Amino acid sequence: GDNIVWAVLDSGVQQDHPDINQLPGMDLTTNPDTVGGAPANACDNHGTALAGSISGIINNGLGVTGIAPHCKVVSARTFISLEPCNGSFTGVSGTTVEALAFAESIGAKVTNNSNSYDPIRSAAIDSKYAQTRAGGMVHFASAGVGSNPIANYPAWLPSVNTIAGVQRTGARSALTNYGPDLFLVAPGEDILSTDRTGADGYASGDYSSLTGSSLATSYTAGVAALVLSLHPARPAWAVEQILRSTAVDLGPPGFDFDFGWGMVNAHAAVVAA
Repeated sequence: GDNIVWAVLDSGVQQDHPDINQLPGMDLTTNPDTVGGAPANACDNHGTALAGSISGIINNGLGVTGIAPHCKVVSARTFISLEPCNGSFTGVSGTTVEALAFAESIGAKVTNNSNSYDPIRSAAIDSKYAQTRAGGMVHFASAGVGSNPIANYPAWLPSVNTIAGVQRTGARSALTNYGPDLFLVAPGEDILSTDRTGADGYASGDYSSLTGSSLATSYTAGVAALVLSLHPARPAWAVEQILRSTAVDLGPPGFDFDFGWGMVNAHAAVVAA
């Protein structure tokens, strides 16, 4: 539903991409360089890919369709990517708090944060995630990469849902983290999504195929947006319960450290909702 807003806490989303359904965002970094939360440098590519995987426009004759194509993405530019373009970034904890407050102020129902803050910890971030979840926001963060038996921060927070990626075979992706805090898994390898247009971005052109738990996280956040489209006032815990109870069990029966409660199932979740 176009009444559901999803905030992506990342390095910016290209505001004029022709295949992303979005509203103007905000640059919350300590050195804001953009209008609307757009990318600011040659390495700010990550957020545009996540945005297309959830809200890539449907039936427009262009490259991809997101899992929740009528929901609105809003960029909360929280990080400044660093060169060389290897996924590293700079940021301060207060910016994440401000990004969550911004999402709260515009009525966002879902947030996605596919970034690792390790070894940073912040009581202010912990508190803001908990407060906004209690207020109805459903939060998702990627388990991270490294094949470690514990998710990265802030994914392992009790108020955040930790997501890992799986291969097309259903096996856990080799590089994804896992462990006791894992909530669900989702497709995370060779995902075609939006890229910054033209020569900018990961590849020449408007689309790129990417691998990582980041894409699995945005996909799962999109399913939460679908559930909320039916009942926007549904509390966060109830949305999480639907996703958990309708997931496709993988590995040993029930919860396990490799797959959490299983692979998110969009159709089953919407039927249950």
